[in-house]
Amino acid sequence: MPILKPAPHPTAVDPRIARTLWQWLALGAIAMLLVPAARGPVYLLGNMPFWLVLAPGFALLTLYRHALAAAWRAHLVRATPRRRRRFGARRLKSGVRVHLSFPRRARGEAPARAER
Repeated sequence: MPILKPAPHPTAVDPRIARTLWQWLALGAIAMLLVPAARGPVYLLGNMPFWLVLAPGFALLTLYRHALAAAWRAHLVRATPRRRRRFGARRLKSGVRVHLSFPRRARGEAPARAER
């Protein structure tokens, strides 16, 4: 009977592709820094900085898009200020808000008007 392994998470990154892209990016950046001819255009390939640095960078961003989105959401949640209840306000079970600055009255009782 074959051993069943759990299926990888659908957003899991294939380590072989990730390693290849990271190596491509590192070697492309080193080539850009050390070889002046790599900074210009090539007749059949086009602009070399794109193929050496930008293409693997965009591929890595696409590959890790779910992890980057989760990290960005976590950062936004931490950076968002929390709303606090006001000091004098309390919430009752029925959802009616009672403020402590007003005198407490029985329900259904009309507020007294001040005479001039």
